[in-house]
Amino acid sequence: MITKRLKYGLLLLAAFLFHIFVVDYISFWILAFLIVLPLISLLITVLAMDGVSVELIIRKATIQKNESLPIQLIIYNKHLFLVCRCRVKLDIRNELLQQEQHRLFFITATHSGQTVEQSISSKYCGMLRCSIAEIRIYDALGLFSFCKKSDSSYSVAVLPSVYPLMAINSAILQDIENNITSRTMKGNDPSEIMDVREYRDGDRLARIHWKLSDKYEQLMVKDFGDPISNDVLLLFDLNGTSDEKISGLLDAVYSISDFLIKNQIAYEMQWYDSLHERTILNKIAQDNDLEPAFEAIMTNCRHQKQSLVLKNCSNGYGQKPYSVVLYLCSEITSNSIDLIHKRLAGSRINILLVTDVPGTRTDLTTIDLKNIKESMSKLVI
Repeated sequence: MITKRLKYGLLLLAAFLFHIFVVDYISFWILAFLIVLPLISLLITVLAMDGVSVELIIRKATIQKNESLPIQLIIYNKHLFLVCRCRVKLDIRNELLQQEQHRLFFITATHSGQTVEQSISSKYCGMLRCSIAEIRIYDALGLFSFCKKSDSSYSVAVLPSVYPLMAINSAILQDIENNITSRTMKGNDPSEIMDVREYRDGDRLARIHWKLSDKYEQLMVKDFGDPISNDVLLLFDLNGTSDEKISGLLDAVYSISDFLIKNQIAYEMQWYDSLHERTILNKIAQDNDLEPAFEAIMTNCRHQKQSLVLKNCSNGYGQKPYSVVLYLCSEITSNSIDLIHKRLAGSRINILLVTDVPGTRTDLTTIDLKNIKESMSKLVI
């Protein structure tokens, strides 16, 4: 814009000098035209600005790391004969890593509409917030510009990678099997319907399935499942010093979570919500529980210097200890190790250190970030 203003100023100066040395109607009208032209261009831009709208469209809610995410920008001008040039600034922010990048698109706003298609990707997991930060509208001469806000935005979850694990330690598996209540037994958990049958004397009225009763013209009763006890605790601290460590640690957490679910092991996952400064405990019993939990983690977690989740973890007063505790972190001290054994006494504790310098802690199970796929494939939890 500065260049165009400079060119216009030089042109106006030339026309002014031409009018001084050549005093006639032609030089006057040239000078007058050059003076009035920016005012006309400004008026057209002001009138057109009110009719300009930009819409951001993203059709995917979740992607994998390095997966291409198609985005569309549709710009439209409701005024039929008023055309203007626009610069659209798109902000892409990773809420987990607090990274932000910007993309600029130059589009002409017409009544028929213009569509620009682009693709973005992320090599790190996290919640991507894509939003139109600014719409700057220029006049035809490039001398003036006006800023317009837009509230069009989308959130896209970039899920961690899943790496296959080798197996579960036989002693740990025995601990779990000895403590998990049978899933086939009938109980009082209303979230799990085991069967629907005919009404029998003594059945509670609250358990009557009214829709099926109306369909079959007889009373039908729901049998609930027995509550599943969560004897595995998976907790982690995002105390890595780099984006690679944080993303790699979540890869490890997600892979272990996926492994437990596929082996039909219900568990509890504990993490620290940095935005609200509180510890969150999620119960994970099936695939559908996993994605929402990680979306919340990637939205509300931030890098932390301390092992904050360890300060609040415990077996709870009057509650039996967890059979197995899996704790993942990128850095750990002797005090943290003592703390987890103190707070979770009576549990079989397995500490997994996700690091890019393997071999520094021979007393702990380490996951090598530089060879994470191979390291996870050899992991026995």
